[in-house]
Amino acid sequence: MERVKITPHGLVPSPAGRHHSITYQRRLLRPRPGYGVVDLLELVRRHRWSFGSVLVGGLVLTVLTAVFMTRVYVASSAIVFDRNDARPYEAVEELRKQERDKSVMETELDVIKSRVFVGTVVDALDLVSDPDYNTYLPRRDDENEGGISLLVSATTKFFAPKQNPDMVRSRLVSKSVQRDRAISALLGSFTVDRNGDSLAMTIQVRQTRALKAAAIADAIAQHYVDWTAKLTDEATKNTIDYLRGQARELGSRIAAMEREIAAFSANRDLTFDPKDDILRSRLELLNEQFTVASTDETAARSKYLEAKALIASGDVSSVVRVVASEPLDRLRTEQSRLERLKAQLSSKFAKNHPLVADADAELEANRRMMTDEAERIVQELANSAEVAAVRAAKFSTDVAMLQKQIQGRSLAEIRRRELERDLLAEQKRYDQVVLRLGDLDPERGEHKASASVASYAEVPTSPTFPKPALVVVSGSMGSLILAVLTVIIVDVLDDRLYRSNDLEDILGRPNLVTVPRVTRHFRDGASSFEFTVDNPTSPFGKAMRNLCLAWRTIERSIGGKIVMLCSPSPGEGKTALALGMAAAAATSNLRTVLVDFDSSAKGAGALLGISAPRLVPKIADPPDLCISSMTSPAHPRLDVVFASFTADDSGPLCSYLRKMYDLIIIDAPNLENEEGAVWLAAHVDSIVVVVSAGHTTERKLVNALNRLSVNQPFILGGVLNQAEMSEAGNATLVNSGLWAQVKARFRQKATA
Repeated sequence: MERVKITPHGLVPSPAGRHHSITYQRRLLRPRPGYGVVDLLELVRRHRWSFGSVLVGGLVLTVLTAVFMTRVYVASSAIVFDRNDARPYEAVEELRKQERDKSVMETELDVIKSRVFVGTVVDALDLVSDPDYNTYLPRRDDENEGGISLLVSATTKFFAPKQNPDMVRSRLVSKSVQRDRAISALLGSFTVDRNGDSLAMTIQVRQTRALKAAAIADAIAQHYVDWTAKLTDEATKNTIDYLRGQARELGSRIAAMEREIAAFSANRDLTFDPKDDILRSRLELLNEQFTVASTDETAARSKYLEAKALIASGDVSSVVRVVASEPLDRLRTEQSRLERLKAQLSSKFAKNHPLVADADAELEANRRMMTDEAERIVQELANSAEVAAVRAAKFSTDVAMLQKQIQGRSLAEIRRRELERDLLAEQKRYDQVVLRLGDLDPERGEHKASASVASYAEVPTSPTFPKPALVVVSGSMGSLILAVLTVIIVDVLDDRLYRSNDLEDILGRPNLVTVPRVTRHFRDGASSFEFTVDNPTSPFGKAMRNLCLAWRTIERSIGGKIVMLCSPSPGEGKTALALGMAAAAATSNLRTVLVDFDSSAKGAGALLGISAPRLVPKIADPPDLCISSMTSPAHPRLDVVFASFTADDSGPLCSYLRKMYDLIIIDAPNLENEEGAVWLAAHVDSIVVVVSAGHTTERKLVNALNRLSVNQPFILGGVLNQAEMSEAGNATLVNSGLWAQVKARFRQKATA
């Protein structure tokens, strides 16, 4: 140990080129492009406790579920239907024997699942008295009931009051309510299915008792066959009874109608006499004459009205279109000649010329003669119409008289024909009823059922559910997926740093070196200094050598280079990395000094086996500095300076060390416990931030960087320490497993 005196003239200015003040912030969204297989394996390794807890918990629950779930047995029976559906009671012949198609089979499926049919099964098996289906009754213990159901039943019995059968009966509403509950339970316990266009139906019953499952499956199949046959027989018998009643009623009505027709014919004296034929012929002739007269009357009246309308409109010359008249034709020809003459005169002479006036007078006289002739023609048409009307009225009177004569006999004949038609219709209905009754005669034999039981249920020997292998496999897959999802969620919520990219995103500076995971241990009582010197080719030794080479990037004007290693929180391996970096520098024949601000047993000096000297009182200005050296034949020289924030001035200390050494490594206290590193940052050339993978959080790192930015330091970069260091710096470099952790901790306690 030597004592060196530092004078105020040894002070040097702090390195130039400080960065401007920077405010560090946490990342709002952690960059994660996706999760590959390698990423998932890394997440599982990183969060192995969460992954293992969820996976083991899921597997345990899966095994418990497979062991303690209620065992359910399934029994199957089958029904086969005939190709043709016989319905002898149908009135339409095409419907009495129909071929079963898909719609008919779907209807059969709906019928077998109907509450009406299931109610008959409940009544036949007396399931109202079975607690498995009538839940109003006290539940009985089941030897096949699983542990979960037993636990629920035991809990219910413990908290619920004890019930005896009398209490249950008094609480029940009615038998119909119990029956409805049993029907609903039975409907939920069996399924009916068929394959494609098959005429067979499979009935599957689920029950906790194998014998009961088979019995109910057989009962449903057999009862459905009997029930459908019974419905067919009942419908046939009802049809026969109805037809017999109709036959008796129709026979009575036919006899009554025959007697009525005979009496009516005798009373009205309905006979076929030749006189009646003459009357009918005369009536037909008069009808023809009356029709001709009516036609003539209509034609004459229409001509009269048309001619009258033409005269009223002033178009006298158009009357010839209605009735041909030679005088009127001559007058029209004369009018045409006079109009041509007037036109010729008007073109030669004036309007008041005598020749023009004579032509106008002749035209006016001709028009008056045409009007008189037209009125005469219209009067003749009116007379013809009156004559035709009188003639038609006479024929109408004659026809009416003949109609009155034969009206009575015609009404009687109509009534007789009506009675005969009714009698014929009743006779046809009677014949059809007798024919249908002959086809449905019950004495000819019983009708065959349209369905039969194809297969009776076999008593199941093994439960259908749960299948232990299937439950375990599916549960294991689900647990694995849930565990992976849990790991992903934990990783999203976890703000600890694991990758160099995370560190670089926050620092804005490169990651200088990543301390790798290694499985070797330090020797008992040794430090990272001896390990680096003894194993220079190890991953840890190479990492320390690369970290030592980073000081070449520092720009300085005078003196050596001062590198300060700081960390946001304790236990991040900062002291071990400082010793390793010092060992790499000393091995390279660099004058290296390690400034230790921790005089406790966890400091760098204590790890090297150098005890901190007693503080020497200041007797003069400048103060004295105590430098201790580690010398060993097997290790290079390393000087250690024990400093404190109260006894030494950081400025003179750094100035003196710049002159004496090539590389000054300051092992600063962590920023979580002490603020000394903030003030040391003003006197160092660069800062290396050490973070521990899986230990340092973004919040702690950002807080530490914001505190360091007070003095605008130059942050050289970061170091991601993937090895798990203890606070003393001499534990295993990596957590190689749970057993390795236990052995390492046991070794630490033994050496202590």
